[in-house]
Amino acid sequence: MIRLRFTLGGVATYEPAELARELGYTNEQRPGKVVRDYLRKKYPDHPKYQRWVLDEVQAADVRINVPRKR
Repeated sequence: MIRLRFTLGGVATYEPAELARELGYTNEQRPGKVVRDYLRKKYPDHPKYQRWVLDEVQAADVRINVPRKR
């Protein structure tokens, strides 16, 4: 199940753990790590230890570029 959170502007946001579950990574010791690893490579300037909150475009990019777990 995907949880969507909405900002005041009505834009859906996603967290790495939610996208990882969607892609089939349900038994990770650190939920969302596979997605965060991809995001760190894609956005190297993201501040370390800061939370990832993704918009629709970023979430779509993750869905395209992070392989589904088999």
